[in-house]
Amino acid sequence: MKPPSWLSRVARHSRLSWRALGYGSVEPPPFLTVFINSICNLTCEHCFYWQHLNKRDDLNLEEFRRLSSELGPIEILNISGGEPYLQPDFAEIVELFVKNNGVRQIYVPTNGYFTKKTEEAMRAIMNSCPELELFVNEFSLDGTPEFHNTFRGNAKSFEKAMETYDMLAELQEEDERFRIHATSTATGDNLAELRALCDLLYERCPKMDHHGIAIIRGDRKNPSLEGPELYAFRELYEYTRSVWAVREEGRFGATVEPMLQWAKTRTAEKKRQVVHCTAGKLTGVVHANGDVSVCETHKPIGNLRQSSFREIWCGPAATELRRSIRACECWCTQEIAMWPSIVFQPFVLGRALVAVRRWKSPSKNTPATAGPHQ
Repeated sequence: MKPPSWLSRVARHSRLSWRALGYGSVEPPPFLTVFINSICNLTCEHCFYWQHLNKRDDLNLEEFRRLSSELGPIEILNISGGEPYLQPDFAEIVELFVKNNGVRQIYVPTNGYFTKKTEEAMRAIMNSCPELELFVNEFSLDGTPEFHNTFRGNAKSFEKAMETYDMLAELQEEDERFRIHATSTATGDNLAELRALCDLLYERCPKMDHHGIAIIRGDRKNPSLEGPELYAFRELYEYTRSVWAVREEGRFGATVEPMLQWAKTRTAEKKRQVVHCTAGKLTGVVHANGDVSVCETHKPIGNLRQSSFREIWCGPAATELRRSIRACECWCTQEIAMWPSIVFQPFVLGRALVAVRRWKSPSKNTPATAGPHQ
């Protein structure tokens, strides 16, 4: 696959950086997260979406078709759930956004439980979407097998995830566009587990090329779970980074990752925006029931069953929320919103590059307080 030319990359970066400034007319977001269903088979203790699960009021294929027609070009599509592969129209929904909105990169967090459903969807996409450049399955894993299974409320959860990994590893031999990542959520209870998981995955999963670490956030299912102490989180990140360094070579995200981790820990430490957020300008979210918001943290600003996406996105509630975010009246450690906020704001990018080189670990006993805006 021929990589984009240097000139096209500069043009893309300039265009998105201009969008990040917020000048000109309001357009649909180029980075979109879509919760394509609310159905999930697990009961994860750290889930921030638990109150919205299994409501059975999800958008149908025709409603997704209408949404796609109302959007503009999409740079990166993040598909979430529920467990996304329990959406029976998964492949058809992906094809809509690839064909109608020019999506070339897709990321899907998955618990990995449904090997057959995942393979069927992947093979359908392989055949119907030759334009697609990158499709990343991100396994959500919280520790070594026994810990993970207890945390997720299913005795076979880890085993099933590994079965799905094995299938995807074979599929990757057929189509190099398909990549495999893992994502783990750090809490005050599982840092040692995540260090052990890091080693386990590196040895067990040779086709996996990234293991990301997030900080617990939102209104989690188990309210007693707290965020990790930030110095310990930093140590875990540095360890994970060292283990996976060879496989990370050449991956653009590996360049941004240290800046993202710096921004997350500094934000959690200061409890304010360290990076000016571009949610509502570069990023948007559509929930499974049709609710629209600028990010996963904020409340909905409208619903697709009552108004079109553009009516919602350009409406007074969205305008006020963008003003509030621009005034730094909220903060969070949500990676999907933070990533473009770093990359497509030149001043922020430069500051982050310098800051990472000088980055010192937070002092001990500084917790990643998981409040409503984290």
